[in-house]
Amino acid sequence: MSEPWTLVEPCCGSAALTLHLLGAQRPVVPYQGTKWRFRYELASLITGLGFGGRPERIVLCDVGPWGRVAPVVLDRLARAQVILHLRCMSEDDPRAVWNSLNGAAVPVSDGRYAAEYLFLQRLAFSGKAVAERNGRWWSPGFNASSAYGLPRTSRFGAVSPMVPGLIRVLESYDTTLADVAVSTSPEFCGSRVLVYLDPPYRGSTRYPCGDLPRHEVVAMARTCAEAGWTVLVSEAEPIGELVADGWSVERINAGRADTSPFRGKNPEWVTHWQSSGRRA
Repeated sequence: MSEPWTLVEPCCGSAALTLHLLGAQRPVVPYQGTKWRFRYELASLITGLGFGGRPERIVLCDVGPWGRVAPVVLDRLARAQVILHLRCMSEDDPRAVWNSLNGAAVPVSDGRYAAEYLFLQRLAFSGKAVAERNGRWWSPGFNASSAYGLPRTSRFGAVSPMVPGLIRVLESYDTTLADVAVSTSPEFCGSRVLVYLDPPYRGSTRYPCGDLPRHEVVAMARTCAEAGWTVLVSEAEPIGELVADGWSVERINAGRADTSPFRGKNPEWVTHWQSSGRRA
């Protein structure tokens, strides 16, 4: 049996890796840059580094709304409140709800905040990021196909409205997700820690809530390694500064050659450092 360990995601985004490791069968919502389609490769790499099984503790942080939303999604009682809010929203016209939320002040309640964010994110075009700006919601646009669905055609099957599907995904977590301690602070991580850093990729479309330039990514990764933690950094290329420090690299996906505007084409690399334990 694997020793207890803690997973830290400083740029957690939609928490795809965390959800997979805890047993989720589906991601919460589509989201730009999500690692859901690389979850098996990442999990295999983590296991090879000595972190098998499910983490005992999770630390999730993010500069955008996910920093507040992801811990709520993982908490059974808080998730029930999110589902309740979404059910109420789903009773009204999706466009009317979207109009009432986009540009409105964000809620104080964590459950309502998460519900409104997930509603907006689920109806955003191609999973583009919804943001909080000056205390108000900002959406990249309303996707009517996701909101209302589409009838079956000779070329494509029917598309169902997506908000009811979002509710079903959240409900499924009651039976699939393992209950673990979730925090937004890495202060009490324990001795066996794995940090998964998934920053905005250099040269990619910027997230609306903030950026993390390469020199800050390198500094954060080095700090975590110096703390005696095992560290993985995802990028579309090896992180040269870390490789020069002796870090290892592994390509987990070769990228795509198709012309779809909705799927990432860049290769996926993980630059990683395996720690032997906390340093004095």
